[in-house]
Amino acid sequence: MIDLPRLLQEKQIVTYLNQGVPIARVLTMYEGFKLARDLLLSVVDRRTVLYLSGGRTPKDLYANLANDQKLQPGAVALIDERYGIKGHQLSNEKMIEESKLQPYVASLGVPFYPILQASHPSLQETADNYDMTVRYLFAGFPQSVGILGIGLDGHTAGIAGNRPADPTRAGHGFENPMFDLEEKKLLVSSYSDLQGPFKERVSMTFLGLSMLDVFVVLVFGQDKKEALRKVFLDGAEEEIPGRFFKRPEIAKRTLIITDLKI
Repeated sequence: MIDLPRLLQEKQIVTYLNQGVPIARVLTMYEGFKLARDLLLSVVDRRTVLYLSGGRTPKDLYANLANDQKLQPGAVALIDERYGIKGHQLSNEKMIEESKLQPYVASLGVPFYPILQASHPSLQETADNYDMTVRYLFAGFPQSVGILGIGLDGHTAGIAGNRPADPTRAGHGFENPMFDLEEKKLLVSSYSDLQGPFKERVSMTFLGLSMLDVFVVLVFGQDKKEALRKVFLDGAEEEIPGRFFKRPEIAKRTLIITDLKI
């Protein structure tokens, strides 16, 4: 397993701890990308599966890594995906392809494991199939590293928080089935939030994420300040999924890179 605290010390990466979570504060997003790149080049090698999430910030990092052409993982896989026809314009797979990272790793002969399939199985079948893929990857590779973000509402990966019902907005309430006891036993699950912002999603669960060795979490921009603040408030992960990173066994494997002061 990668010893992240020792690595941060060896590379003289300045961090401070917030409830046990190392945070590297940078002046700009691009300084944060450089820090993330340097760390990834230190921990990702041919023994490593690199797990990628979606979001506006990771895409810019993926483009930088593609242009740099130094990253050499053993495999690349997705953390979460917007369900639909393979290659649809809002898919994380499409975003990673457009960042040029997927074509770059393909040029190295590195396998890429998408969530969506050309045969377009159902949402449930897609999640079940990817659960088997993730289990195969954990069995076949000794190391795993994930790149994630934290959304404006505090979600991470594709894991949406529960929303209380709003009497002024029909269908606004949402209880994520990923938090059900049986679903928590899976490495990958899915849900439908058709009346809300997430629509239909497939995502690694907290159990699946907990098997990763290192989490590089990118949080940039003043519009994320409140979300990051809420992560470090007391409360349930079902309300703010980003609180997952505060779990003691997860915190020591996490580096949050941010331009925010909290």
